[in-house]
Amino acid sequence: MGVAVIQRGPSTAVARPRRRRSADEARRAILEAAEKRLVEQGPGAIKVQAIARDLGLTDPAIHYHFGSQDGLVDALIRFGGRRLKDGVHEAVRSWSGDCVDVRQLVALIRETYGDRGYARLAAWMALAGWTSRSGGMYDELVDRVHAARVRRARENRVAEPDREDTQHLVVLLNLVLFADAISGGAFRRSVGLPAERAAGERFREWLARLLEEYLQPGVDRGSASRAVFDRGRAKPSAKRR
Repeated sequence: MGVAVIQRGPSTAVARPRRRRSADEARRAILEAAEKRLVEQGPGAIKVQAIARDLGLTDPAIHYHFGSQDGLVDALIRFGGRRLKDGVHEAVRSWSGDCVDVRQLVALIRETYGDRGYARLAAWMALAGWTSRSGGMYDELVDRVHAARVRRARENRVAEPDREDTQHLVVLLNLVLFADAISGGAFRRSVGLPAERAAGERFREWLARLLEEYLQPGVDRGSASRAVFDRGRAKPSAKRR
C-alpha cells in the first residue's frame, strides 16, 4: 500500500507590518532603556551606543530624539523627576483631612533617589557642571503640609509656623534622602553602625519619626530631635547603696 504524499504549495501568509512607534513612544522606550542601565550598572553605563544596541536601533535614531549624549542624560533626569513629582502629587491628594503621611513621602523619594539611582546620576552630572533648570517640583506638597500645620496650630491655639519653616522641612527631607542614597552606608559605618540595607531602613524610620514629631503643633525647633533622642536613650540604672 503506497503512502500518499500531499504536496503543499508555497505559503500565502503575509507578514504583519511592524507598527512604527510614535515619537513620544520612541522617546519613552529609549528613556526606559537608559533607566534600566542606570539601575543595574550606574550612571557610567548610560551610553548612546549601548542603549541603541539594547533596543536594536542605530545611534542616529537616539541622537534624533535627544541631540547628544548630554541631552539624553538631561532628559533622563527630567523623566525621573516628573515621575517622582506625579507620585508625590498623587499621594498628597489621597491624604484625608490634615494627614501628612511622612513615611509615604520617605518611601517615594527613596525609591527615586536610591532604588532607581537618580541621586547618583544627579551628583555625577552636577560634578560635570550640570544644573537643574526646573523649579517648583514640591510646591503642592509644601502647600498641603503648611496648610495642615496652620490648621493644627489654630486648633491648639499655638503660634503658627512660617511657610519658610515648612519649605526648609521639605528641603531637609530631600537632602537627607539624597545623601543617604549616595553615601548612607559609609556615613553609618563612620559612627559604628552597620552599612547593611536593614540599617538604612532603621535610619529612615528614625528620620520619619523625627519629622513627625516636628510636625506636631506647638513643637519648637530642637524639641522634636530631643523627643526622639530621649525615647531611644536607655534609662540610667539606679545606683546601689
